[in-house]
Amino acid sequence: MNELSNTTKIRTDSLRFEQVIRRLPFTLIMVILLLLVAWWTNSYFQELTRIWVNRLGFAPRDFWFLRWERLIFSALVTSGGVTFWFALGMVAFTSGVAEWKTGTLRSGLTFWGVHFITLVLEGLIFSIPMRQLSFTQERALFFSRNVGPSAGYMGCLGLITTFLPRLWRWVAFGVIMAYLSIALFLPSRTGVSPAIELSDDLAHLIAYPLGWFSATIFENKSKT
Repeated sequence: MNELSNTTKIRTDSLRFEQVIRRLPFTLIMVILLLLVAWWTNSYFQELTRIWVNRLGFAPRDFWFLRWERLIFSALVTSGGVTFWFALGMVAFTSGVAEWKTGTLRSGLTFWGVHFITLVLEGLIFSIPMRQLSFTQERALFFSRNVGPSAGYMGCLGLITTFLPRLWRWVAFGVIMAYLSIALFLPSRTGVSPAIELSDDLAHLIAYPLGWFSATIFENKSKT
């Protein structure tokens, strides 16, 4: 009798696992890719080396040299160490919830769409015009290479915030936007370049509302 119940439990667990795989293929692929790239770059527990940042990172100047493949590569690698595990958890959570709620196509489009649009906007609006200016920090922002999937997972965070009850979604939106705005004026973290810190803060401030408003776009399309 115990063997029968154990067999039934194993089958039930197996079916649940298969259901998760079927409903979260995009999230699982992203997690696996991040793990593989971290292994490849040896950045599980230590900082990503400058050599890897130069090879895989994206800088606004890459627009001028048509190095657009870096838009993709830069999202699959992190600066390593604690940052890697934090980014992995955020991708798993935000993409997972978005995919579970809205489906694979929509979550994938939100993650990568917001990632691409954010980097393009950050480059065109903030960095490329600053190439002509003499301000040291702005010029550093134009030339500095950055990595990480934070624009994508912040977009997914914006999307899943809209799943909250109407009042709380606006409260959450206001609180998060206020924090992201304040972050622009906070001192940079120890050991982090001010240009990189500014690039990250700008990306988050752009990506989160993009993910939020993407929900409205999808809702309007579904009604037509």
